[in-house]
Amino acid sequence: MSRVDVTIAVGRDSRDRIYEVAAICRALGFGHTSTHSDLGVLIGSADLDDLPSLRAVPGVIGIEMVEGGTSRGARRSPSVSVRSGASLRVRNALPPEF
Repeated sequence: MSRVDVTIAVGRDSRDRIYEVAAICRALGFGHTSTHSDLGVLIGSADLDDLPSLRAVPGVIGIEMVEGGTSRGARRSPSVSVRSGASLRVRNALPPEF
């Protein structure tokens, strides 16, 4: 399995229970490292296979994934948005000049 860094977005209507959402995500394999309750964001890591289950948690509205770094520093690599169910959408996160 491939473990990647992820940011989980929690909907505005679920922010008052963000710690409950985080506990459910941890039970599903999310390696929770920090919470930004004012933004409705959970940060951590997860296995690629766990992303659809994490997206299905009530209150989760999206997951952004960033795979590894580059040897040039802190540039962002391609990211994946996990939307409903197991559908994945890949988008390029680098500016066109790279």
